[in-house]
Amino acid sequence: MASNHYDVAIIGAGPGGYVAAIRAAQLGAKTAIVEKQYLGGTCLNVGCIPSKAMLHIAEVLHNLESVDDLGIHLPQAATFDMSKAVVFKDKVVKRMTGGVGTLMKANNVDVFDGLGTVDASRKVTVTKEGGDKQEFTADKIILANGSVPFVPNMPGVDGKNIMNSDTCWNLPKLPESLICVGGGVIGAELACMFNALGTKVAILEMLPTVLAPLDEEVRRLLVRILTKRGIQIVTNARVESVADDGKQKKVVAQTEKGEQSFNAEYVLMAVSRRPNTSGLEQLMEQGLDNDRGRVRVNDKMETNLPGIYAIGDLVHGAGLAHVASTEGEIASDNATGHEAHMDYNVVPNPIYTFPEVAFVGLTEAQAKEQYPEARVDRFPWIAIGKAVAMDETEGFTKVIMGKYGEILGAHIIGPDATNLITEFSLAMHGELTGDEIRETIHPHPTLSEGIREAVLSVEGRPIHMPPKQPARSR
Repeated sequence: MASNHYDVAIIGAGPGGYVAAIRAAQLGAKTAIVEKQYLGGTCLNVGCIPSKAMLHIAEVLHNLESVDDLGIHLPQAATFDMSKAVVFKDKVVKRMTGGVGTLMKANNVDVFDGLGTVDASRKVTVTKEGGDKQEFTADKIILANGSVPFVPNMPGVDGKNIMNSDTCWNLPKLPESLICVGGGVIGAELACMFNALGTKVAILEMLPTVLAPLDEEVRRLLVRILTKRGIQIVTNARVESVADDGKQKKVVAQTEKGEQSFNAEYVLMAVSRRPNTSGLEQLMEQGLDNDRGRVRVNDKMETNLPGIYAIGDLVHGAGLAHVASTEGEIASDNATGHEAHMDYNVVPNPIYTFPEVAFVGLTEAQAKEQYPEARVDRFPWIAIGKAVAMDETEGFTKVIMGKYGEILGAHIIGPDATNLITEFSLAMHGELTGDEIRETIHPHPTLSEGIREAVLSVEGRPIHMPPKQPARSR
């Protein structure tokens, strides 16, 4: 398998790295990939995929609460078995990571297991778990090291029953109570999951709001829904320490009410993630341009060192798997002599709470600041037949359009939002206007009708909702 020289070598086999390897191989490059832990990286092993498997289980359990209204009568109350849920999660992960291995083999990509260390001469040293080393060189190297959970420096964070987003997937039992430190996307998704499974959950967020990137109208509704389900949300809460308190953990935080203590069986640290710079020490010493570990690149994903590229969580960006994959393709195109440029103007953002949330482009506040003539409206799910039939009527589709009908942003909270946002993403990338969406026949009854109706609402002429003003005055 092993060669001494490759056209392209990738460090890290997450969704950025393995996609970069496939693309490089497709373009005819002799390709190698180095992975120190597991194919698929954080996303497939301890991130996107296991979380969605567990969120699916949680949503099914949540939906059982209302099946009586559908004429379905369960003989007894539903119960949850964490051990069986973990088995299902592991089966999903194994299938996905095994698929990555198959893809590497099918594309003739050589896989090196171990920690990859790189220097500016583009020599790669792979150190295996037992200490054995292999070396090879490459014409071009793509750094796809990914990220690791950020653990704040405070007393007690290394104690028992302290989890992060990488380590919360194999619990022996369901926690009775949980404090989630951090109210970003990861914290909100995991809080939603544990709450639906039966855990008492509290979120402590340092900022004035949770889910800060969201459009304010969407965020308010999601917070209201999560609070109604019993999730305690405390903002402006700066956590200062974690300690044992009998059989529970005590979290001390400075809040608007002064110092407060919160108790729970487990603590989940979901503050943020930081770049994984393991193996890049030599490059850093040799001048690799970075900002506290985040490697600086241009729109070709090139670093300041010749022949070395960087992608994914290692660089500044959205921290999303699908963005890392796109960056991987761009890097491989350029590494093999096919010029390509990364465009971050249209990046769909999915949030897998239930209801789901997804958005692309500008929020209403951003649009109003940049484009005073921007028009905004929303269409509620309760007016869409398929949503009513599914008993999924919370939320709306919100569209922000510019002076000439261009889509400036779109925000969806409700059923299947993470899939539906793609139509708006495609429209924005293709520079389509609301006219093209409006003139496209959408099938009935489907959730996608809400997309067209939202555009019609912005134009002041919704079909399945009374207009805000009579047609004649419009």
